[in-house]
Amino acid sequence: METHVRSRFCTLIVLACFLFCGLTFVGAQNRRPKNVQIAVREKWSGTPLLLEAGELLSKESKNLFWEFIDDWLHVVKTDGDSHSAKDCLRKVLKQSSSLLSESLASLFEFSLTLRSASPRLVLFRQLAEESLSSFPLSNDSYTSNVNGIDASEAIETKKLDPLLVDVNPKNPGGKCCWVDTGGALFFDVTELQSWLQRPNDLSGDSFQQPELYDFDHIHFDSNIMNPIAILYGALGTDCFRQFHVTLVQAAKEGKVKYVVRPVLPSGCEAEVGLCGAVGARDSLNLGGYGVELALKNMEYNAMDDNTIKKGVTLEDPRTEDLSQEVRGFIFSKILDREP
Repeated sequence: METHVRSRFCTLIVLACFLFCGLTFVGAQNRRPKNVQIAVREKWSGTPLLLEAGELLSKESKNLFWEFIDDWLHVVKTDGDSHSAKDCLRKVLKQSSSLLSESLASLFEFSLTLRSASPRLVLFRQLAEESLSSFPLSNDSYTSNVNGIDASEAIETKKLDPLLVDVNPKNPGGKCCWVDTGGALFFDVTELQSWLQRPNDLSGDSFQQPELYDFDHIHFDSNIMNPIAILYGALGTDCFRQFHVTLVQAAKEGKVKYVVRPVLPSGCEAEVGLCGAVGARDSLNLGGYGVELALKNMEYNAMDDNTIKKGVTLEDPRTEDLSQEVRGFIFSKILDREP
């Protein structure tokens, strides 16, 4: 009988333990964090991390930008694409760090995490939009698209708002890259090659040359007196590789002044691959901004109003008697000596 009672008692203890653990688990699931998380987001859409890495390298040295492009094109040929965004980030950091010292590599990773080069890419977006909108006149014999239609008729002239930074240019006619020479836009490599083989067209009017800026990426083999050819496109696309190889060879031969402005037009995310599109689809939080949430704790003391009405003060009467000694000081004598 005693053994039977003990077994029932043990069973009740086990059930109570299971019930307590279940309630604790449910309470932990329903518990919500009490902290407040606040982020400041930018007005423009996200920019690719691959292009941001090139911009950060160019701040250290202009030649590092071109070395990074050549190394990445070689990696794309020999190495398969990654399967996740983390793998792509590791690949970008690996290729970039190989061009830097150990101290600069750690600083580079920190800067890339902060997305500090994103505003520069937004500026290139605006320049790309201006390139498409300010197309030359229709009497240019080399401004035809792949369908044989005059490209100045296919691209509408638009007035750009300089304060509108959230606009990403759409791929014109399904093309993700184009070359702007100031007198023509080339969306196909064969058109560019035919233009390069015409010396008379290369030595055109100087007023048609596009304007360059200090932040532009000018190839180191280019001559300052050569005609300008600006490539708009994103590293990782096939069209960028084809245009890049052609323009590098033309710059070495002294035909053009090769300039790159990295831009990933809207609708070309699938053409650039997974690693080339990482960061372009996500919203970007601005680094370096913080928000302080100050909470004030208000405490109130209950007081009896009847004592105040009767003229009874609640303060210590000794605090008003200056003749009393307070820690060795008699304030009445101090006031008499120094009124």
